[in-house]
Amino acid sequence: PQIPLLHRAMAMAPRPLSLYASPWTSPVWMKTSESFIGKGTLKGQAGDKYHQTWANYFVKFLDAYAEHNITFWALTAENEPSAGLINNYPFQCLGFTAEQQRDFIARDLGPALA
Repeated sequence: PQIPLLHRAMAMAPRPLSLYASPWTSPVWMKTSESFIGKGTLKGQAGDKYHQTWANYFVKFLDAYAEHNITFWALTAENEPSAGLINNYPFQCLGFTAEQQRDFIARDLGPALA
């Protein structure tokens, strides 16, 4: 449903839209908590199979939208990364400390997007 909606918005906009993407969480099998909600980070550490796979999800997302002539101006590594460090957080989240996020971007996400 998002793609037709974006096409309509793009057609109606007086100038090009600057879209950005920001994920809420990874699949649960990649998370230490194995749950969409509550405290949980990516399993392992930057550079491992979980982090590389999560980075590849970003690439697949961008490629899928590009097939429909939708490109993104920017993306974030995670929406509200500190939320995933809070016990019993009641919404979808994925925790990253500043250092974990830095390392994920440097070792996995950046190279995957290059």
